[in-house]
Amino acid sequence: MIHNMEDGRKKQQHGDGLQGYLSEEELMELIGHVESHEMLHAPKQMKGNILTQIRQERRAAKKRQVFVYRAKVLVAMAAALAVLVMMPGQGTTGRQKDVPVQQEEEAESLEQMALRRQKNRDSDWKKYLEDQERGGIRGFFEDINRRMDQFGKKIYYDITT
Repeated sequence: MIHNMEDGRKKQQHGDGLQGYLSEEELMELIGHVESHEMLHAPKQMKGNILTQIRQERRAAKKRQVFVYRAKVLVAMAAALAVLVMMPGQGTTGRQKDVPVQQEEEAESLEQMALRRQKNRDSDWKKYLEDQERGGIRGFFEDINRRMDQFGKKIYYDITT
C-alpha cells in the first residue's frame, strides 16, 4: 500500500497520473476487467464475526446499565440508612422528652381505640362461634332463608303501601 502511494506521487510529479475522474475509455476498460475477472469477496466468517462482536457489545452495555442501576440503589439505601441513624432522639425505650403533651394524649387515645376495636372483634367472634355451634351449616342456611323472607316481606310491604 505504501508502494502504491509512492508510485502515485511519482506519477503525479511526472504528469502521468490520473487527474480526477476516469475517461470513457478507462472506465470501459475497468468495467471489462471486472466482468472478465473474478472480484474479491469478503471472508465467509466476516458476517459471523461482526454479529458476534455486536452481541458482545450489547451484552457489555446491558451489564453496564445493570451495574449503574445497582450502584444507584446501593447509594440510595446507604443514604436512607445514614438518615435513619443520624436522626436525633429516635431511641426505642420510653417516651421522648421533646414530644408535646397533646401528641402523647393522641397516642393514648389511639391505643384505647385500638383496644376497644380488638375487644369488639373478640366479642363478635365469640358470637359467631356460638351461632355456629347452635346451628352449624343448617343454621347458616336457615339464617339466610329467614333473612330472605324478611327482605321479601319488606319489599312487598313497600310496594303495597
